[in-house]
Amino acid sequence: MSEKFYWGEGGQYGPYSAQEDGWPNAGEVMRDYRERAAMKPEDFATLYSQGLTKPGLTNKKGKRQGKVTGTWILNMEKQNTVPTDIKRRRLIAEILHIPPQLLGLASLASVVMQPQKETDMIPTGVSTSILHRVSTDIANYEKNIRVALHIHRTSSAQGLLKDVDADIKSLESLARQAKGDLLYQARELLLSNHLLATRIVKDQRQHALAFRYANHAVRVAKSMEDGELIATARYMRGCVKAEWGRRGTVKQGVFELDKAKMQDAVRDFQAVLTYADTNGHIHPQLEGFTRLQLSRALGMLRSSDHDRRITQALTLADEAADVVGLEPIDDFYVRALVTGTLTGLHLGGYHLGRAETFNAVGMPGKALRELNQVKKLTEKTYRGDETRYQAWFDILMAEALIGLRQYDEATDKVRGALIIFHNIDSLRNMATVKDIHSRLVASPYGASIDVQELGDMLKEWYE
Repeated sequence: MSEKFYWGEGGQYGPYSAQEDGWPNAGEVMRDYRERAAMKPEDFATLYSQGLTKPGLTNKKGKRQGKVTGTWILNMEKQNTVPTDIKRRRLIAEILHIPPQLLGLASLASVVMQPQKETDMIPTGVSTSILHRVSTDIANYEKNIRVALHIHRTSSAQGLLKDVDADIKSLESLARQAKGDLLYQARELLLSNHLLATRIVKDQRQHALAFRYANHAVRVAKSMEDGELIATARYMRGCVKAEWGRRGTVKQGVFELDKAKMQDAVRDFQAVLTYADTNGHIHPQLEGFTRLQLSRALGMLRSSDHDRRITQALTLADEAADVVGLEPIDDFYVRALVTGTLTGLHLGGYHLGRAETFNAVGMPGKALRELNQVKKLTEKTYRGDETRYQAWFDILMAEALIGLRQYDEATDKVRGALIIFHNIDSLRNMATVKDIHSRLVASPYGASIDVQELGDMLKEWYE
């Protein structure tokens, strides 16, 4: 694959590869601007054909060109056979609103933009008759994120946090220099890094730091004026506050939720759904995850068995069914950016989310039925890289079993989850593990050897 460059002042156009003569690949430019205009090849062909009837737009043999087809346009873009005649190029630029310099109607200069050196910044007010070709290693930032996401998914990316912070600093410097397309790309990578850092530190129970990264992600998304990315960032910030709230405290063997933080999480989740309902589209799987997270948060905030929030929670969990698996995204980097998750909302994740809600509202029997559905699905589709998914399944199973007073099985499940969390160096769910342990200690099974061994493991590894 040929190297891609950004073009113009501050890299405001692109990325496009360079032709042999050094100019942007005209076919790529044409296709990009046609797609930005949401114009089908056939529609452009019609407008272009009409334009060719104007005086002075004859071919090399002095004859007018016949009607142009959509297939001819697609081949022109793919094979970079855009007419070299200046008048025809001006016609294409006029129809698609392409800056003329991108089609070679200017002079050419090269600029190397280094994120660490703001002295390389292209001065403002340069002549529009000069097209700058901007070289930058921006593609490496995406590669770094992909590697870190894969490591985080299978084990722990904690050791990469310094590298992530270094990339954030460089991208912030680059964003101060960039304009247009390059600026958007730099901000998108900056957003992805903040979301990545949020995941890494949240996994270590550094909730205050995770909230700071998530807050920065919201700020960057807002600077991009992209409602869908703002929704993703707010969803992640809500998840941080929800986990922080669930961490709570254990007083005299009783777990107490941090309601203020959980209510903050509820506000973020509600803002995401409000945007989806009134202002624009978000990815359906992000909407589904948000409904499930809000459902669980409301369930945990219930004050009694008759609290109206229980009904709201169950309704939200049911509504998430409508978007399971919709608009799947194969690329996990894009999936993380657009859906706010690494897995996407598959059927197993939906049943898992419902189980979380049923546990939260005090319906362990229904939670167990949902988890049995998950078990049937994962027996058919389990992938070895979903270690965290399996551990969280065991945690939810333990919570349901405690509610059903099956304490020995609950102890076995939570011990298995604890071993996984220890092996991947994850502290994220330790508050839940400790809460389950405290409930087991207070149960009729509390004096058993199994519960004592679980307590010894917690002391040895996490105290």
